[in-house]
Amino acid sequence: MDDYSEKRTKKDGIKAHKAAQQARTDRETRRRQLDARQKRRRKRQIQRLILIAIMVLILVFFILIVRAAVKGISHKIGEKKAKATAMEIENGKSETEEKTAVITTAGDIIMHKPFLESSVYFDGENYDYNPIFTYMKEIYEAADFAVVTTEYALTDGNYSGYPTFCSPDAIAEALAENGLDMCLLANNHIYDNGDEGLQRTMDVLTEKNLLYTGTRKSEDEKNYMIQDVNGIKIGFFNYVFETEKVDGYKTINGIAVSKESENLINSFQEAEPQSLYDDVEQILTEMEEAGVEYTIAYMHWGVEYQTKENSYQDAIAQKLCDMGIDALIASHPHVIQPVDLLESSDGKHKMVCAYAIGNHLSNQRTEYMDGLTNGYSEDGMVVTLTIHRDTKGKVTLEKADFIPTWVYHDQDVDDEYFILPLAYPDEIKEASGLDNIASDIDASLERTNGIVGDGVKKVQEALPLEQ
Repeated sequence: MDDYSEKRTKKDGIKAHKAAQQARTDRETRRRQLDARQKRRRKRQIQRLILIAIMVLILVFFILIVRAAVKGISHKIGEKKAKATAMEIENGKSETEEKTAVITTAGDIIMHKPFLESSVYFDGENYDYNPIFTYMKEIYEAADFAVVTTEYALTDGNYSGYPTFCSPDAIAEALAENGLDMCLLANNHIYDNGDEGLQRTMDVLTEKNLLYTGTRKSEDEKNYMIQDVNGIKIGFFNYVFETEKVDGYKTINGIAVSKESENLINSFQEAEPQSLYDDVEQILTEMEEAGVEYTIAYMHWGVEYQTKENSYQDAIAQKLCDMGIDALIASHPHVIQPVDLLESSDGKHKMVCAYAIGNHLSNQRTEYMDGLTNGYSEDGMVVTLTIHRDTKGKVTLEKADFIPTWVYHDQDVDDEYFILPLAYPDEIKEASGLDNIASDIDASLERTNGIVGDGVKKVQEALPLEQ
């Protein structure tokens, strides 16, 4: 290699080295610039996050301030409303509306054989029982809610009287048309036609726009009734005593109740009533939750034709009073038993109690009753309770009326019957136009007043009775 070539090669090497060094420098510069940009970008991101966090904190703080302010305003408004309500109460004003409810309850209706065969009620094709209630209709309709015990099953034919009462639908029609509102079905003849009669009776009553309690179509339904009566919530329940079990089956009036129906009829054992108390405790709890303001227990119990309650009735009545029941009205003995005003064991509550209100309609006449010629089974009593709620929400029993009744029977007109109210005996004697009834009416009144006179006086002297 000559000198020129050697020099040129060295010169080119120096240039290449410088170019490579410059390239490295350029790459390092670009890397530092890139790092600087990334740092600036991260810094801006951090700054944005910090700003967002600050804004969120400011917003949360603002929301808390607003909520506190609103709460304070609401509290002040609430205080003002409370003060205004207190002032209204002090001035005799309230948001509670004043209301009065009148509940009327009649005794047992028993469809004996003459009601099925008399030409007065059966024309060979159809039944019509409306005439029987001619003199009672005004009393039923005067009430806001009228109740009666119906001791029979409604059947589609094959009608019968004692001992198994299977009755035509016409009796339900007559009850509805004359102003009755609810039937008490927990009684010792409701199962006289077995499962079919039980279910059909409830179906027919519903069809005739009559309410019922004491039985239910399925266990999914309530075993009590809550009714809004003229703006006051009234709670009703109805129970019947059981007879001795047969092969492990519950019996009503000696008839074994099927397993399908045993829980559809409200029943209890008089000698062992704990199951009744458990039921009532649950019923009262549910009624309280539903806002019930007054409770009425309807019991079907006692000994037939005894004009004095027995020890079982006394014990159960006292327990129901202790549990907070407001009124107890009972039936089954087919005669009237005493009226009383019971006081709870703690002295904080009182309960009106009518141990039995007798027959409302039956053919249990003196002339037919072997060994019972005193006439008590011809007598009945209608109990009317007037319940009042004032503007402060306080509920009281304002009035309790006990109207004696007597069943008139005329054999000369093919077994014609009338239920006669005896609140104004002279007026009914004249208004009815019925012959030779004065002495019978006077005798009936004497019998009834002899049983309930003292108790009715005790109740009425205690009124109004705060519940």
